Amino acid sequence: MRFDIVIVGGGIAGSSAAWMLAKKGYKVAVLERKKSIGHKVCGGLVSRRVIKISKTDAIMNEIKGARIFFPDGNEIMIGGDKTYAYVIDRERFDNEMAERAMAEGAKYFFNFEVKSVGKRKIDGKESIEFDFLVGADGAKSRIAEIYEMGNIEYINAIQGFSHGKEMDLVHVYLDDSISPGFFSWAIPDGDKLRVGLGSVEKKTMEKLKMLERKVGKKVEMPKGAIIPVGMRKFYFKNVALIGDAAGQVKATSGGGLYAILIASRILADSFPDFREYERNFMKEFGKEIKRTLIARRIFLKMDNDFFNHLAIYLKKDVELINKHGDIDYQSRVAKEFIKRHPILALSLMKRFFI
Repeated sequence: MRFDIVIVGGGIAGSSAAWMLAKKGYKVAVLERKKSIGHKVCGGLVSRRVIKISKTDAIMNEIKGARIFFPDGNEIMIGGDKTYAYVIDRERFDNEMAERAMAEGAKYFFNFEVKSVGKRKIDGKESIEFDFLVGADGAKSRIAEIYEMGNIEYINAIQGFSHGKEMDLVHVYLDDSISPGFFSWAIPDGDKLRVGLGSVEKKTMEKLKMLERKVGKKVEMPKGAIIPVGMRKFYFKNVALIGDAAGQVKATSGGGLYAILIASRILADSFPDFREYERNFMKEFGKEIKRTLIARRIFLKMDNDFFNHLAIYLKKDVELINKHGDIDYQSRVAKEFIKRHPILALSLMKRFFI
């Protein structure tokens, strides 16, 4: 069996790429190692742009703002006056995209564990020939490993479910004893809360227990995951990467759905010129990812004392955050904040270079 394009991975990256490539008339196969679609651990918080591009029906809640909690007990309320983001059902969202790809003619192979990859053939429970190969197989991409497309770092994450009263506000917790190198969250999805954290340390269950004590909530059915940090090479000869496999993720928040939808469109429009795919993605959104990587390197230098100090400045500039805050383009509010507080910015840079 031969296809123009074989995509390894049937998650949102693989399915959105399959959908857009199949719409162009290419013969596409998607190889998914699991027996079904939709097993991603994800906060599911997305922008209006994602809703508009994907035309999804998987919206579960509208988010009006956020409460940010600091180690010393201080908190800041952001937004509250309009819809700033949406919470989606990731399983439904992923299945929607797979169904669209199938409707355009993409063929899905489930329970397909890749055993070997040749120059124009991939072997699993059967052999499939291809002209082009796309790795959409997650942060620890086997395709990236086989073709030596670079190494990246990871954030260890864990998320489960709880119950709470907040119906339209996200809770964000900054505390390096609970989520070192990242943050913790509680996201309302309608009738429950998605509670989780990211950490540079691996003992995430222990950290989750600490978070439970901090927020006073029992977290049920926790599942672990990893978030990629850094970008790999996007292509090598007739092989390309997309989504978590390529590192198309904001290092500050771990969000990647907007980047995936952009990358899928650009991949389909550029195909089969993978160099153009990389160039156009970097021009449209890659620079933003690079900015978040710089911001993350600075964030790693912060401790709880600095978070508490930062809260003083943030409380004065809630209006600035409300005006310029954007979950897709997070560097915009950072740029405005730095312009208003150059001394604080200098302090951050000193920490970065020490």
